[in-house]
Amino acid sequence: MLIAHNQPAWSEEWPDTFTQKNFRVQSQVSTEKILPAIQALPQLQEQIAEDLGITVYDETIDVMIFSSSYQFRKYIRPRIPEAANRPALFVKAPDRLYVFVTYSRSWETDLRHEVTHATLHGSMPYLPIWIDEGLAKYFEVPAELKGRNDEMLSNLKWRLRFRQPIRARELEEMQDLTDMRTEHYRDSWAWIYFCLNHTQESRVLLQNYLKEIQNEEVPGSFVDQMLGLFPDLQQSAKNFYQ
Repeated sequence: MLIAHNQPAWSEEWPDTFTQKNFRVQSQVSTEKILPAIQALPQLQEQIAEDLGITVYDETIDVMIFSSSYQFRKYIRPRIPEAANRPALFVKAPDRLYVFVTYSRSWETDLRHEVTHATLHGSMPYLPIWIDEGLAKYFEVPAELKGRNDEMLSNLKWRLRFRQPIRARELEEMQDLTDMRTEHYRDSWAWIYFCLNHTQESRVLLQNYLKEIQNEEVPGSFVDQMLGLFPDLQQSAKNFYQ
């Protein structure tokens, strides 16, 4: 998730602080409990660069880990009240990239999701909302799954069984993150997974689109580009997922 923030960098006392390459960590949870997941973050960034064919810059990312939802809300509510009930958050400040995560059963997934946002926004001038969220859902799962999100996949297959199309234009027209619902995250992930795993041509299509954005060009509609490669796009996606 991305929320623009215009305030100065935040600072507070944290029991555990350390640095892992370009990640500066402040944690209310002991280092030994979080270290393996933090140590894997540079590999996540390498995976993003390799899979997407973009240059990932080594911007410093401040990671703050809270011991409970209460502690997360206590810290976030005065600063970004609309995000206080979330388990995790990415914030792009004028000169800093922040990731805030609640330590819970899903904290590693949440961490990878928000660090993906931070990595992309530290390396690219902008991203369409649905592509940004689709990529974050793709990379939030462990690397060995290669973007396969079984929960979303199961739900998607059920939808396709009832001949319901995967949203495309609706996603592309979204201008505000608050409009994203569960089904929009699922369908955003579905198109990213489709492109990166269907054919070499579909993979290159997405990579070239992202490279154009990184080069500060205006690539236009990605849905139009997918339709150019797959004229019967919905049927191609249905065949891929069945």
